[in-house]
Amino acid sequence: MSSFAYVIKTPKIELKIALVETDKLYIHEEIIPEILARLVEKIKSDGVWTDPIIVDEKTMVVLDGMHRVAAAKELGFKYIPACLVDYDNPNIGLYSWSRVFKQRRVEPAAELDPLSLIIGQLSAAGYRPVHVSNLEAGFEMLNRRDLLGILIYGKRVVGIKAPSRDIKQIYDRIKSVEVIASNKGFLIEYHTERDALAISEREEGVALIPPTIKKDEVRSVALRGEVFIHKATRHVIPARPLRVNVPLDWLRGEASVEKAQLMLYEELSKRKIKILPPGTILDRRYEEELYVFE
Repeated sequence: MSSFAYVIKTPKIELKIALVETDKLYIHEEIIPEILARLVEKIKSDGVWTDPIIVDEKTMVVLDGMHRVAAAKELGFKYIPACLVDYDNPNIGLYSWSRVFKQRRVEPAAELDPLSLIIGQLSAAGYRPVHVSNLEAGFEMLNRRDLLGILIYGKRVVGIKAPSRDIKQIYDRIKSVEVIASNKGFLIEYHTERDALAISEREEGVALIPPTIKKDEVRSVALRGEVFIHKATRHVIPARPLRVNVPLDWLRGEASVEKAQLMLYEELSKRKIKILPPGTILDRRYEEELYVFE
């Protein structure tokens, strides 16, 4: 790690902002071509690199910013702005993204409700529905990795038998569930667990709650060169730096990494930081405290 990292010491976590070499990073989620294409065009339009990716300092595994890493590589950037953190810090939360399946069009005389329709399609594809007595029992089975997910609609709860307790295999199967639901005409949305449960309780969609991946599993999959599916992990960092606004020319590798890091350190040292509380809405709603460079 360079000595030219700009350090922000917050009450719950230390943030180290530096330029890192793009080819030394490990991503842990797959890249979606459509998202990548839009991001590449946005970076070109902005003319600066706005926000740093979040990286585990120990292993260089990317926790947040998979598509930005891919965009940097596509644009030929040798360096990328990163916020290096201690992933083992217990204040860094790791959660799952829940899926919500919504019908594009509901037929008035439909014979099957959305949950029954999805279960029927999954059964036909070889998946095994499992009786679950209640939501609490479902979460216990998820924690044991007995299920790849629990489907919820209204007060009904149905489990889907996991192929194994290997978390990578479980999430690969979740991707197949998404494909089956999409082919049957369902729209797929991604929500926090709490929001997904609220939507399913109102019978506005069928929620699929998956098991939560562990930090060591994130690291091990990334370091062996594999990736989880899109929206597998949801990291909540206690504090997040924004708006570093690094000139794109600094990222092309014309200067040594040490020189480029020093340039960023000196630039950030000149600027003020505005602290914003969790829940602030900028380009999106942030769950963490924000440290915004002005």
